[in-house]
Amino acid sequence: MTEELFGLRYEFVYQHGHCMRLFKDGGEGLTVEALSTLQIKMLEANTIPNMLPLEIQEIDHRVSLLYSITAKRMLAQVLKVEELTKIQFAKLMYAIVCAIDESKNYMLHETGFVLKDNFIFIGSDWSDVFLTYVPMEQGMKEYSVYNALKDLMRQINSKLNDKIREDIDSWLESDTSSSTPQSLQNLKMNLLKLMDPQPPVQEGLPKPVWKHNVKMINTTDSIVESPINTPIADVQQEINNSQTAAFYPITQRTQFIVLIGIILVMAFLWQHYVSSPSTSSLHLSAGMTILLADVWFVLKFFGLPRYRSADEKQVPLFSDKPENHFENKKEAVTVSKVESPDIQSHYQNLHMHTTLIQNNARNATVFLGNLKPEGPRLEVQIQGMPKSVPIFSDHFTIGRGDANLKADYVLEEAGVSRIHAEITKCEKGYALKDTGSTNGTSLNGETIVTYQSYLLKDGDEIQIVCQTLIFRH
Repeated sequence: MTEELFGLRYEFVYQHGHCMRLFKDGGEGLTVEALSTLQIKMLEANTIPNMLPLEIQEIDHRVSLLYSITAKRMLAQVLKVEELTKIQFAKLMYAIVCAIDESKNYMLHETGFVLKDNFIFIGSDWSDVFLTYVPMEQGMKEYSVYNALKDLMRQINSKLNDKIREDIDSWLESDTSSSTPQSLQNLKMNLLKLMDPQPPVQEGLPKPVWKHNVKMINTTDSIVESPINTPIADVQQEINNSQTAAFYPITQRTQFIVLIGIILVMAFLWQHYVSSPSTSSLHLSAGMTILLADVWFVLKFFGLPRYRSADEKQVPLFSDKPENHFENKKEAVTVSKVESPDIQSHYQNLHMHTTLIQNNARNATVFLGNLKPEGPRLEVQIQGMPKSVPIFSDHFTIGRGDANLKADYVLEEAGVSRIHAEITKCEKGYALKDTGSTNGTSLNGETIVTYQSYLLKDGDEIQIVCQTLIFRH
């Protein structure tokens, strides 16, 4: 709970969904008179795009502002775990500027927006933003939304990597020192240029491209077509850089099952046409028959299609010797990348698997000592075997992760979000926080509120979907 703009405090609660609650402590608290009646009516009567849904709650003449944040991610939390590119930065800020500019159509004032990363939420994409608007009667004096946006850009930029930070810093300096007036429209235009810079103009006629006819179909007998005068190395490079289609043959039994299914579907369609003949049903039956016949033809003579992924390595189709070019054309082997083992985790848990005992005396009892790991950790059961996961960072993330987003502890289980929860170090020890997951997080059998921190003690049980993690300290 932290004091923010307008003298209000905030907390995260659960009331028919995850909500952020703004209120005022002391005295009479936040009253209806302090809010703008016109703006409240506009917010209640319209679904304003890119705004957090607001509900006014009044108890004993004390008003609270409830903002629904269900299925939304806090920008401050996302920036901790995801890397933002320059294009994504421009897309995010452009969406924020457009939302503020378009809010004038709903009689909202720009001084009511809280432009801080812990009050901005995003959805499925960086341009899918949701802003927090506080409908106060008296806004802040001498408030410049342009300067507030610049401060937000610098706040976000401070959390990016060094290379992108330098580029955006130079862009911010050039935009600030520009002689153009400081307005939202000019800021939008500059963000569009940052998002999609103009490509350089080519001088003269473009050079002819001789490799545009290179094609490849990766089947049992691969066929490669290339221009006669194209060097073999260029053809090989073009093939390696392109995405190739692969067809995997299916068994006779699968072919028979598919054929029976297609025949049944076709029989059902034509039976429907015979029972109620019409032009539309005739067209539908004929079109579906042709489509199903095409599907059967592809499965029968080619197999099941699949595109080669970027993580797969292709064996060269051509050898260094020209006489072996046509011998190697029929070979197309796909080799998946092998993940390297987690060496650090292996040696941290080595005591749970092996123990070296000196054979000085055959029947002597050997003292193994205290093999339990020390420090903060999570105890889990994996296939009936206990495992200890050390908490090695101040912001320890738990989730399934992906290629671009790494979690400190990966849970490969259906229903786990990419970054599901986070354990952070605080003054009193360690605290658990759900980071806006889809299926929620439980602590000792009770579902916790999204983005609210809960102090952990030794032996607490954390439930994520079907996985139980015991906190030890």
